[in-house]
This record gives sequence, C-alpha cells and structure tokens, in this order.
Amino acid sequence: MTYKISIIIPLHNMEKYISQTLDSLLNQTMGSENMEVIMVDDCSNDGSAQIIDNYANKHDNFIPIHLTENSGLPGKPRNIGLEKATGEYLMFMDHDDCYASDALETFYNKITTEGADVIFSRYNYYFENGRITQNPNLFGKKKEIIVDNIAEEERLLSTAPAIWAKMFKRSFIMNNNIRFPEGMLAEDLSFVTQAFLKARGIIYLNYYFSYYYRIRDSDADKSTIRIRNKKYLKTMIDGYYHTYNILKKSRKEEYITIIFKDHLKFWLNCFMYTNATAEDKKKLLYDVSSLFKKIISYNVDFDEYSALANSISHGQFNSALRISELMLYYQKREDKLRRHHKKNEDKLRRQINAKKSQVAELQTLSGYSKYKTNNMIHRLKKRFKG
Repeated sequence: MTYKISIIIPLHNMEKYISQTLDSLLNQTMGSENMEVIMVDDCSNDGSAQIIDNYANKHDNFIPIHLTENSGLPGKPRNIGLEKATGEYLMFMDHDDCYASDALETFYNKITTEGADVIFSRYNYYFENGRITQNPNLFGKKKEIIVDNIAEEERLLSTAPAIWAKMFKRSFIMNNNIRFPEGMLAEDLSFVTQAFLKARGIIYLNYYFSYYYRIRDSDADKSTIRIRNKKYLKTMIDGYYHTYNILKKSRKEEYITIIFKDHLKFWLNCFMYTNATAEDKKKLLYDVSSLFKKIISYNVDFDEYSALANSISHGQFNSALRISELMLYYQKREDKLRRHHKKNEDKLRRQINAKKSQVAELQTLSGYSKYKTNNMIHRLKKRFKG
C-alpha cells in the first residue's frame, strides 16, 4: 500500500507521553489509514518499547523499530526511519508532543495543491501546568507565504527549525540526499537549512498552528533543549558548525547572520546557566569562538548579549566568564523579583538596571580596557548583600 504521509518518531524512555503522541495521529481528520507511523525506539529501558509494540499489534501501519544501542541524540533514529519510509510525504514528530487534529490534512492538501517541496507552520508551546503560548509571529498580518525558492523570502531562514512542524516531499529529500547529522544537536537546523536551500516551492502558514510542543523543565524530567551541561553545549556547537559548512559548500555564506543570530543567543543563555568547570567553560568558548568571530564580522548586533559575544569573538575568555557570571547574577535576581514580588522591588530593580548599564559599557573593546572585570562580581554581590 502507498501511504500519503510517513511520520517518523524517534523515542527514548517516554512511556509517560508516547501514547498521547500516537493517539494524536490516530485522531487525525484525514484518517490514520492514509499514513504510516514509523516508531524508532532508541534502546529505551522503560515501558516505551512495549507500548509501541502494542500499537503495532493493533494497527498494521504503525511500524516499530528497536535499536539495540542508544544513540543518545535524535539524528540517527530519524535517519533510520527516513530510510524505512514509503509515503509520498515525510513528517518528523517528537516523542512527547501532539499534532493538531487537522494538521496532516491541512499540510497535505496545501502542499499537493501548490506542488511545493516543503510546507510548515507556526506551533504552540504546551507547558506542564496546562498553559499554552504561541511561537513568535515574524511576518505580521501575512496569512501565508508561498515562494519558489528561499531567495524570494530569506526571512524564512530566521524561523525556528522546528522539524516537527514541517512536511517534506519524500522524493525531494531522497533525491537531494538530505539527512540529519548524527552524534550532535541542532541536527534539525542542518536538515532544514539543506531543504530550504534546495527546495523548489516553500509554503509557510503564518496563522495556522499545527503542533503542540511540550515543555518539560522539572529537575527529574527535562526536555533536551532544557539541558545545559557541557556535553549538550558541545554537541550544539558541533551542529552549528555542520550547518555553517553546508552554507559554505552551497556558496550561501551570507545567510550565516539570519540563521545563527538567535541560535547563538540561545546558546549563550544556556552557557550562562551551565555548571561546567571554569576550564571546561573556556574550552567551550574556544570551540565556538570562530563562529562568533565570523558572524560579528558581518556587523551583527547580539543585543543584550553583545558584550559577551564580542569578548568570545576576540578570544577574551576570562572576561567572557566574568561577564556571563554578572549577567546570570542579575538575571536570577530579576527572576526572583518576578516570583516573590518583594517590597523592595523598585530599589532592587534600580540596582539591577545600574549593573546592566555596566554590562553595556563592555559592548565595545574600549569598554573592556576601562572596566576592571577582576573584581566586578565581588562588588556586585557586596552591593546586593542582605
């Protein structure tokens, strides 16, 4: 049987949510008989494997694949599922999320009507307390954007890679040998960048929300993007360089700014919160420094992260560590203000804003030489003491 859509789901130790994920496919308005669901279990050690086998026993179009060794990251299981897929179109789903009930039908009808290679949309963030928010609207009142190639609307490159809110023509993916890099994060950025550069026909539905992206951020249960240890920061760097090399190979290096600014700001935020040692942090900064240097050469402004980004790009890693500590300190204080609404909020906020101004001074190289970073953390904490 030829299916309209193949949905590929890598999963690992997700017995708590995987049934909800699979049920959102069974409840699609286009009918589950029009899809094949390829479930790639990345060597789970909970009940996930049994759950997907139960679905496979009930539904012939639900196909389980069990890996004997854990790959640790989604690139490999996605590639395995991609090779197994037979549908006319491809989608990639995360193991703890859900599709809107009409997502597959909406995408399929639109992409086939337009004859495009890629279609995607906005999506919802779904929090554990039931709160739902929407990802940003980058295109104002435009209901949809339809282009023949990415050069017609380069701003599409600045949208989140969000591989799970996209549909691809399978023949397009296979003919262009587009695959996920394995053993690194930001693998979806690499895949989507390759697709955007080569696609003939791209559709973006700016006012349609196809997906519910679950945010898990408890100490015992964190989404991958919420993990901030040395390993994940390094695998993110590897993924960024992989995408940068794709741009160079395609002679589209000028897209580096529009693609990487927000990704590197996210990385910097994760870096601020990591509990890695000082030496490990400096090694991470060294590894990512040439990418910052390249992007800043295009006169990119990293907004509130500019001082930190500039210090990294110039190899001033000790200064970068001190700046990140300062930024983290006042960010935590602001978070505390929002949570507890202390009576002295106004006073603390004025103090915090004053320290922000000090960070702003560091946004130029001349500012570095004027400001004595060796004791600024000590002086800041002393001022906040009590």
